[in-house]
Amino acid sequence: MDHAPFDSVDQTSRTREYSWAAPPEDPASRVHAGLESLEAVLRGERHLSPGAHTLGVRLTSAQEGAVTLTATPAEWALNNGGTVHGGIVSGWVDSALGYATATVVEPGTGYNTVDLTVRYIRALLLERTPAIIRSEVEHVGRSTCVAQVKVTDTDGRTCASASGVMMLFRP
Repeated sequence: MDHAPFDSVDQTSRTREYSWAAPPEDPASRVHAGLESLEAVLRGERHLSPGAHTLGVRLTSAQEGAVTLTATPAEWALNNGGTVHGGIVSGWVDSALGYATATVVEPGTGYNTVDLTVRYIRALLLERTPAIIRSEVEHVGRSTCVAQVKVTDTDGRTCASASGVMMLFRP
């Protein structure tokens, strides 16, 4: 596989440098659909989306109907209050919804977020990361998939919970 994603943060100079893998030539193979596509990510044969990489998300497990991701933010992800910005957490949640959906649809199926509700329960502090983002599919139908997500810190405390609906574009 060419051009593996790269991410480097220099805390001293407060700079971040990163790159992402080029998308596959074939548009149909760009979408992660089917559990096998996420298993390929876990084996290092595919990459997550450039957006997920930018947010610092890593896929750590995938099974039918569920995924677990981790995220280790740095100072670049903080809000003015010194905690991880809610928009960053929301991005993690949105990615988790999509990847959980990928585990229950057949290859060639596209999907997009239709609805996303995030409930912020407690602030996420850098010293309590990496965050664990777990998403489970609650229902999959012909045109939509509903999933739940929980974001926990290293102490196992829930920092955010979410639910979302993905629109499915079946072949």
